[in-house]
Amino acid sequence: MSNNCLRRRFTDNILKHLLNGTSVNVIVPSSSDHEANRFALDIQHASDVRVLIVNMRYCRHSYQQFLADLWRQYKSSSIDDIPDLYHILSEFEQAEQDFIIVLNHLDSMAENDVASEFNLNFYENLNALKNYPNMALLIITKVPYDDMLFKIEGKSQTSKLDIQELEHLPDLTREELHQDLIYRHPSLSDLYVSHFIEQVQLDIGYDYALFDHLSRKLNNSQVATEVDSFIQQLGLWKKQYQSPKLSEYNLKKLVDKMTIYVEILKLKPLFKFFRKKDK
Repeated sequence: MSNNCLRRRFTDNILKHLLNGTSVNVIVPSSSDHEANRFALDIQHASDVRVLIVNMRYCRHSYQQFLADLWRQYKSSSIDDIPDLYHILSEFEQAEQDFIIVLNHLDSMAENDVASEFNLNFYENLNALKNYPNMALLIITKVPYDDMLFKIEGKSQTSKLDIQELEHLPDLTREELHQDLIYRHPSLSDLYVSHFIEQVQLDIGYDYALFDHLSRKLNNSQVATEVDSFIQQLGLWKKQYQSPKLSEYNLKKLVDKMTIYVEILKLKPLFKFFRKKDK
């Protein structure tokens, strides 16, 4: 397994299902696109089989682009004559290797601009993967696939997919972020690592999008030699970037404060009543 796999235990568990021919739906929270992308890459890097990743968000409007993304990853070249999905899968079946097909952001197939070629036949071909001994399907979505509506032939329809295993992406732990940060920046001291992780900590879990942003900034900058300066450096970079998860977190905190304030306002008449009674 790759040394910089973010969620080692979880990724290993998903790979065991896939290598056994079990199709899997991994559910990732809506504010965690960065984590969905990273998880897909970790599956690719951690496996000894061919892992082909297609981002459905970018190709839902073009069936030909979907086929091209899949086929070019296999052939590793730009070609004009791209087979249909059935023949691509037949080609994979005859190859002397195993495949995992990852459809990331499959939620996009509910949008109005989904190409008409993503029809019932498309989903039947995906379901047929369970009949191929050397292929498995991983879909990454914001909600369980069977709770989704898919735009199929211009109509919103319930899932036509046959998925055997559903798993929720677990919250990141401090240890996982620590290991990932050390892999990216091996010269950082434990003290600097600790301060770094504190910058991305929420009440529950951590903000990976912000973590990744700060790490990239660190790659392109000279690290401050003084601890206080380093903390200020991180704080400045944090202000320059607002991730969806952090924005969602801050909104929740604001709503919680407003809720408490409203409850206090509701209780004010009661306080006045008891004060008068005491007098």
